Amino acid sequence: MERIRNEELERIARLAGLSLSDEEKELLFSDLSRIVPYMERIAELDLSLENEDDAAVNSISEETFLREDRAETSDISDKILAQAPLSKDGLFTVPRTVE
Repeated sequence: MERIRNEELERIARLAGLSLSDEEKELLFSDLSRIVPYMERIAELDLSLENEDDAAVNSISEETFLREDRAETSDISDKILAQAPLSKDGLFTVPRTVE
């Protein structure tokens, strides 16, 4: 594992808009030193298709999972407005708070 240098840590903090104390830099450095090896292991994974089952799943078109987009009427707004203390013209009515 290539160890993250202090200059790289400061660059990351600067790009993220962070102003870090020396103590915060040490904590971040410690965290990144533990995270980077996991990221390197993930990068080494073979993500190619291993068997026909995987190939079959990946060959299914997107259309299979999408439903037709259609408009439907609903009375949910009427039910919600019926619970409101005040409403007018299909909208909630609230007391004026700013004069």
